[in-house]
Amino acid sequence: MTQNAERLGQRALVLGGSLAGLLAARAVAPHFDEVILVDRAAFEGGPAPRMSAPQTFHLHVLLKGGEQAMEALAPGFLARLEASGSVPLDPGHDFFSASELGVAKPFETPMRVHGQSRWLLEHCLRAQVLEGTSNLTFRTGETVRGLLYNAERGAVEGVRLEGSEGREDALTGDLVVDASGRGEGAIRWLKALGLEEPPVETVKVSFGYASTVVRLRPDAARSWKAVVVGNLPRDGARGGVLMPIEDGRHICSLGGRAGDYPPDDEAGFLAFAKALPNPELYEALAGAQFEAPISKLIYPANRLRHYEAMAERPRGFVPVGDALCSFNPTYGQGMSSAALQAKALSEALGGAGPLQDRLEAYLARAAEVVRLPWRQANYNDFLYPTTEGDRSMFTPEEMTYRTQVQMAALRDDRVREWSAAVQHLLMPFERLLEPEVRERVAAALAA
Repeated sequence: MTQNAERLGQRALVLGGSLAGLLAARAVAPHFDEVILVDRAAFEGGPAPRMSAPQTFHLHVLLKGGEQAMEALAPGFLARLEASGSVPLDPGHDFFSASELGVAKPFETPMRVHGQSRWLLEHCLRAQVLEGTSNLTFRTGETVRGLLYNAERGAVEGVRLEGSEGREDALTGDLVVDASGRGEGAIRWLKALGLEEPPVETVKVSFGYASTVVRLRPDAARSWKAVVVGNLPRDGARGGVLMPIEDGRHICSLGGRAGDYPPDDEAGFLAFAKALPNPELYEALAGAQFEAPISKLIYPANRLRHYEAMAERPRGFVPVGDALCSFNPTYGQGMSSAALQAKALSEALGGAGPLQDRLEAYLARAAEVVRLPWRQANYNDFLYPTTEGDRSMFTPEEMTYRTQVQMAALRDDRVREWSAAVQHLLMPFERLLEPEVRERVAAALAA
């Protein structure tokens, strides 16, 4: 346990060993004698895809706000990532971006993002977390089957586990953190106990994507490191991203909506890319060597679970990451939102009062943390006519203004900086509503 941190219990359990779980373990570790992280799959000794996590094989972008939160929770993570082969990218100069409107002009920016596989990112974070967390142990090869609940106390006191051979076991803890992902595990566990379920907001996006790892043919004339090509929002809109990862390779993800999904065979994958509104991505793929099978995934809906609104919450139980809020992966918000939630958990546990009071404070903070990416994702998804959900969460005026900000950002560097800061979860959208920003947006559109 970290020196000077207040002890809040003997044991904390974290359910799920992906990014959200690792960061949650760091957040709770200073306050408990022991932290046990439970995952159904074993972890490899080095960077390797996790078969238990379907999204492992797809492109992942770490936004700046999330990157900073990870570094705060696991200092040295970013240096380890870069030393392991992550590719630093200037989003203004290193990306070739195109749509039906043409090719975006390069621009100056001090911001840097990183390109790497999901498995390298998780390996580096796991190594950094283990290195700095002496009271953390893993239990792998076991699946959570339910919660241990004390009805008299109204508290979760652990979990029921099932091993690979069907052996059942009970694992107790003073705190249980659900980082098991978007699979609705906690909803099933609460329902099985006859407990209240959190209210859930759902926006159906029906987004399908396919990804593979490629090695590009050398091209001395190539000026970019990454490519983003897509249609403007409409029926039948498609898109694709090509990003560098470690070992001189690239990962490519193609996506579409409402049944117009990229195929998982090489010929079909290439044909889908060829139909994009600019040939740059297709031409790069056409001369590339495919080094991994094409992985396909359908993402049905954005979901926000309002644990903070429950009338009777079980004590000693909180969600983090996709278990709280899951987003369309197009916008790269999932990992960063999870990191910011874990940071909020760390801050709340460092507050005052009994453990449950601090958990209540966390749930309120987490609801605020996810509000920005939730609204950002749904604004973008509601631009597509096939999206189903409560469109009244945005007024017509807000939808119009958000679009105006995007257009003004193409003409005004300062508006672009503000817009990028919101996109990267570095500042709230409300900053863009201030008079100074509104004036620059209007001036840029009038120019």
